Amino acid sequence: MAYSMAMFQALSILLFIHFKSEEGLYDYLSTKTISEMLNIPAPTAVKVLHKLNAASLTHTKEGAKGGILLAKPISDITFLEVFHAVEQGKPLFKIQHDFNFEYEGLNSIREKGIRCLQEAEEAMKTSLQQTTLLDLLE
Repeated sequence: MAYSMAMFQALSILLFIHFKSEEGLYDYLSTKTISEMLNIPAPTAVKVLHKLNAASLTHTKEGAKGGILLAKPISDITFLEVFHAVEQGKPLFKIQHDFNFEYEGLNSIREKGIRCLQEAEEAMKTSLQQTTLLDLLE
């Protein structure tokens, strides 16, 4: 199971926005500020922020005093929401279904293995759904 760095970049961005808004220094943060402060290349930051905005985790405001802010408190943002925002429908486990074993007994074993991974994925989703960004700070 391998995922892009976008998951960790998204978590960093969301927490950075939270901390900066808590400090009261910014109403909205610019993409440039986020990119520079977190050392995320600007095109990557734009892409991740677009996904977070599409998932309603951030809110953007256009104009000279515009930028990005959180759409809801970090206590209401779950790891699963962030995962779905950046990975957009990808399963937690990548399973190859398009091959067949010569022996029926091996097909049965493969099916059991797939079921096992599907059950593990459901357990992981449950855990990710129960963990909020606020949990990281406690």
